[in-house]
Amino acid sequence: MTSPSEKTYSKFYHVEIGIIILFLCLTVPSLIILTLIYRQQSHPPPPPSILKPTFQRFSLTEYPQARCMDQTIASYYIRRATNNHSRWLIYFDGGWFCYSKQSCEFRRRYSPDFISSNVFNHEKFSTGIFSSFKHFNILYAPYCSSDLWSGSSNETHSHGYDIFHAIFHHRNYFPDAKQILFTGYSAGGLGLLLNLPDLLPKFSPQIDLRLILDSAWFIDQSDNPNGISTITQGMQYWNTQISSQCQFKQRYKCLFGSQAIQFLPSKLKIFIIQSLFDLTQLQFDHSNDFSVKLRENLIESRHRLSIFAPSCYQHGYLFRSLWSKYSINQRTLGYYLHMWLKHNKHLFILDENFQSSSCPLNDE
Repeated sequence: MTSPSEKTYSKFYHVEIGIIILFLCLTVPSLIILTLIYRQQSHPPPPPSILKPTFQRFSLTEYPQARCMDQTIASYYIRRATNNHSRWLIYFDGGWFCYSKQSCEFRRRYSPDFISSNVFNHEKFSTGIFSSFKHFNILYAPYCSSDLWSGSSNETHSHGYDIFHAIFHHRNYFPDAKQILFTGYSAGGLGLLLNLPDLLPKFSPQIDLRLILDSAWFIDQSDNPNGISTITQGMQYWNTQISSQCQFKQRYKCLFGSQAIQFLPSKLKIFIIQSLFDLTQLQFDHSNDFSVKLRENLIESRHRLSIFAPSCYQHGYLFRSLWSKYSINQRTLGYYLHMWLKHNKHLFILDENFQSSSCPLNDE
């Protein structure tokens, strides 16, 4: 039989258990809520303004001549930087060219991404200079005309010149621009050399305009007619449009760096990235002294240019994932480009003995 004192103790015991349970029921949810609030305050979700920016596609539907070689409507891409409207990187892509009905048909079959706006590799946006220049607004122009951005022909469907200028007529992206880097890889760089003499005067003189040529410094090898005849044939096929400032009787000379820079404003700062063993140019010149001739040509223009010229057997740098890691004398391309951009350094970085370059392997 339970005594009165035991009954009283049991009653208080159950009351205490109930109070503890009630306390836990009230306290634990409160602690959870407070923890979530603290985490939100400590690590708030990023507001829309600082979410990872993406590239937006714009089609040139209002410009009937701005067509790719397969007659699809040409387009370009814009990526806006966060809270920055003053700095722009404008990138014109490359990818060689075709110069006749037969060569263009071959290109149509085996390289459709260079003749159409319907085929495009968006992975390009996640590598190379696009992923490095996060604080720049970027305008990217894919290459779908296969004519060095120079043609204007309804007959051969070559409209690189028309596409180039339609992009800058389409919208005014640069009212607040303080710095614009015109960048061209290979054929894109040649297109810039041809088109910038007529385009640059349309920009405010207050803007810091610069030009970066990646593997687009071709030299005039008159003693080797293979490349010259092919380009001349192409220029006729495309109905190439050349600035009136270039008065060379041999029109192909307007494409070559040391001649073409004569028609660009003297205040335009130019940075050349050019391999001394450029695989594309070596296709046209198998002689042992090509690299020597290229180096001499660069030296002759050193007063006008900043130059980074390594001894790497390849064509193209800025689209590569490790673009900034290529080096000469243990200083990287990323370092030199930073010095040129931020500190206005005039640079002449050339591999003097063909042995001072570091070229990362398996860099795609």
